[in-house]
Amino acid sequence: MIKYMRLQIPYNEFEQLLNKYFQQKLISQINLAYGDESTIQVSAVVKIKLKVMEATVPVKENVSVKKVDGSDVTLTHQTGMAIGLKWEQVLELCEDVVKDMLEVQDNNTLLVHLDKIDKLNTILEKVEMQSISFEPDYINLCFVLK
Repeated sequence: MIKYMRLQIPYNEFEQLLNKYFQQKLISQINLAYGDESTIQVSAVVKIKLKVMEATVPVKENVSVKKVDGSDVTLTHQTGMAIGLKWEQVLELCEDVVKDMLEVQDNNTLLVHLDKIDKLNTILEKVEMQSISFEPDYINLCFVLK
């Protein structure tokens, strides 16, 4: 018998978690908004350090869940070329924070390795993620027991 578990996370709780995780060093003011069942709008303020100055840049993207494969989640983001380049720069700047957790696959695809997040790794030893979907107020995570 397969037992499914569904976890609903309110956007504001996930925003708080992300803002605390990045501790406003390079990414701050992270906000999430419902797009559709597979897409959320992500906006944030990103600090970009140049050789002679530091700038803050507002970034807004539509992020969609393309695929869930065990502890790996493939995300696509829809923006113009300039914003996509900003995200690659952000990942480079945040390398010490995100370590091996995020992998740029192409111009608009990110692979998230959830098992690289210490607090999630313990959970993922017991369950396997099946899907991620979105509702107007919640992120839905569906798991199956291993």
